[in-house]
Amino acid sequence: MVVALIVINVPYAVHQWQLHRVGSDGVKVTATVVSAEQNGDVVVLGFTLPASVDPDQKVRIARVDEAAGTAAEKAGEVEVRVLEGHPAIYELQGQKRGHAATFLTLGADLLLLLVVLLSWRLGGRLRRPPLVAVALGDLESGEEGSLLDRQDDDTYVINGAIAEAEAYTVVLTLRDRDVTVHLRGHANPLTVGEQAKVHAHLVG
Repeated sequence: MVVALIVINVPYAVHQWQLHRVGSDGVKVTATVVSAEQNGDVVVLGFTLPASVDPDQKVRIARVDEAAGTAAEKAGEVEVRVLEGHPAIYELQGQKRGHAATFLTLGADLLLLLVVLLSWRLGGRLRRPPLVAVALGDLESGEEGSLLDRQDDDTYVINGAIAEAEAYTVVLTLRDRDVTVHLRGHANPLTVGEQAKVHAHLVG
């Protein structure tokens, strides 16, 4: 979970810090306007930065307000503040930045938070679908922890805490799932909360 938070948030935080830096430490240059398209109340400008700050001469895109876009299109050039060594980080007068990255990051964080809350509500682990088994012998005192061990004859040794105990069935809680064991006449000398072990067939 910590790794996921780092992967999601660190790139976003670095990008935001670079955008902050360009406003104070950026180099002001004159870029050449190569396209201008009206899109509602904004103008989408395509421009190239001088080779001194952008050797690759890629066409950069920025959304600016109508007044700034019209002026840039008419002049054929536009003043750009760019972070030295990082030509993809730039700022224009009248620029309107989108919030998609912020919304995606917050959405991913909320999703992770939901997973953490679900995990906490489920005892610190996500539960898998329950299983159904038929006992092949009496229940015995089990060991700490949980076990669902497949044997060579396709039967299973199941070890877990007794969550429910009825006359004909017992529910064993394993690390990540519950197993309902049908006793089929076999004895259960244990009580709810004790560790139990049973040899059984899985039937569902």
